[in-house]
Amino acid sequence: MSEPSELELAKDVAAITSVIEGVVNCFDRGDYESLATLYSDHVEMDYSSLFGGTAHKKTREQQLMDWAGLLPGFDLVRHSLADFNVRIEEGIAITTCSVVGQLYLGEKVWEVEGLYQFRLHKRSNHWRIFKQRFVLKTENGNGDIVEAAKDRAKGHPPPFVKRRKAQAAVVRFLKALENKDMDALADVWSEKAVQDMPYSPDGFPDVVEGKNNLIKHYSAWPENAGEADFTSNLKFYPMMSPEWVFAEFTGEVEILTTGREYNQIYGGLFHVPHGKIQYYREYFNPEPFRFAYDIEEGKEPDSFPTSEP
Repeated sequence: MSEPSELELAKDVAAITSVIEGVVNCFDRGDYESLATLYSDHVEMDYSSLFGGTAHKKTREQQLMDWAGLLPGFDLVRHSLADFNVRIEEGIAITTCSVVGQLYLGEKVWEVEGLYQFRLHKRSNHWRIFKQRFVLKTENGNGDIVEAAKDRAKGHPPPFVKRRKAQAAVVRFLKALENKDMDALADVWSEKAVQDMPYSPDGFPDVVEGKNNLIKHYSAWPENAGEADFTSNLKFYPMMSPEWVFAEFTGEVEILTTGREYNQIYGGLFHVPHGKIQYYREYFNPEPFRFAYDIEEGKEPDSFPTSEP
């Protein structure tokens, strides 16, 4: 492999510096969606010099939820960076910079000064952080405001947290179908949940109202379905309200009662306040459903399956 040119090296240093600047900019603006693009899938964090404990490894999502469960609880967060040093060794960027962080809550302010240490690697032609360490030099003010900020953030979660909780509920719903876990399936619904299925075949309900009726609606699923996959191709599309989720996913199911394969493409509109599904509009093509369950069009079945997902 040839050595990078001076121009290529300069571009990498500029890109790496921009990633680090982007991190604190996202902290200060509360932009956790953009923050996610700056980190690798797994990251090692070390804030032991500030909070005690040891370094720990987490998924990117876990770390983002930790920050989103704290930083929005402050009135204002401000970070200033200086003295960047970047070197690249065997594809790994080793970066340091000084940092001053100021966190405000009510009449109190907590200021910490120290050194950031980062390690980054290039993935899909973008530099991503996989290791981050803060080394404390000095602190002034009221570090006790951290717990108050956590309580405040918990009581008023930011849109990022609401959106992730809504998406997590949809994943639990689909995983429960895959695993035939009817207890888990029952747990995802709110008491007044509604499932709306505007393209249901004749003889199949197009609306099911109430948690108990939904539990009954899905009750035959374990008997009808063999191997099932609903999450391998799951995609979420952001909506204005963080408690609304639009999901696109495929369904691949072995129907035990007919021996046929059920292959479907779904569009799902979910309303998920407080982590429970309250409304689910399911868009699907009725033709694959009729084929998989061996139902003739226009025929009123004697025993209709009550568990189309």
